[in-house]
Amino acid sequence: MIENDQQVLVRALDAATNPVLITERSGCIVWINRAFCLMSGYSKLELVGKTPHLLSSDRQSTTFYRNLWMTIMAGLTWQGEMVERRKDGGTFTVNQIITPVLDPHGVVTHFIAILHNFSLIDDERTAMQQLAYHDALTGLPNRLLFLNLLNQAVNGAMEYKQPLALMFIDVDHFKSINDTLGHACGDRLLVAVAERLGQSVRRSDLVARLSGDEFAILICGINQIDQLEPLANKLVAAIHQPFMLDNHRIETAISIGISLYPGDGSSVDDLLARADSAMYLAKRSGGNACRFSLADIPAELNAAKCPPTWPASATPDPE
Repeated sequence: MIENDQQVLVRALDAATNPVLITERSGCIVWINRAFCLMSGYSKLELVGKTPHLLSSDRQSTTFYRNLWMTIMAGLTWQGEMVERRKDGGTFTVNQIITPVLDPHGVVTHFIAILHNFSLIDDERTAMQQLAYHDALTGLPNRLLFLNLLNQAVNGAMEYKQPLALMFIDVDHFKSINDTLGHACGDRLLVAVAERLGQSVRRSDLVARLSGDEFAILICGINQIDQLEPLANKLVAAIHQPFMLDNHRIETAISIGISLYPGDGSSVDDLLARADSAMYLAKRSGGNACRFSLADIPAELNAAKCPPTWPASATPDPE
């Protein structure tokens, strides 16, 4: 009698000499093999139901873990070297590959990590992965990582019937700043804008640099459209405050376009196109402002009637 495929898979993974760890989407451990127990010093009963943070040696920074988490939540494979702590207090270095497991709808449900219990000189690999998924200038997620995260968010919103919002942001007058003060100053302005955007959103919101002076923010957990207005006002006001860079007082502003799932579309391309169009409407109206997409706002988000545009204060002519 042929064994059930699932039983064969479990036996094979448990017999593997490489430590193997499987977690739920939340990070909660649901399965480990014998090699993982031998490496860590913990039993299955001690690890199942916990998170891998139990093995943390504090050798990796918060930014390291945040970048790792963003990568795998985007449905992308992460590979790198980590120093972990055994149950007896000793440390060990592992090179691990963490692969997301997707359901038939493309939503991440689990992660499987396969570890190699030896040290590797992989600074170059780590740097290459950072460059592949993050903007070299600002350190923010780049377009590739953001689009993967947005795709995961849309799939999850579709599966669990949850709304989300996308903000498309463009810096007003950026070309004139580059032309008058030079590209080096323009680059420093983009870094400063990225920092202010990151400081102005919730911890659960994702800020990314798509290209040039274009940024995007993914906002999940929005139940009413009037929750977006204070955040947009905060972003517009934060960037409108002058920047002091290299003894230059630089005044600029941003134009923001907002699209909403599901009212503005059910695909990444639709949401990006609608947010981009709304951003240009804000820019043509004078900049330093925000507009929703012209598509119909879904009923579940229309608890409060928001104006299509809200300027911050002064409205300089956009480029």
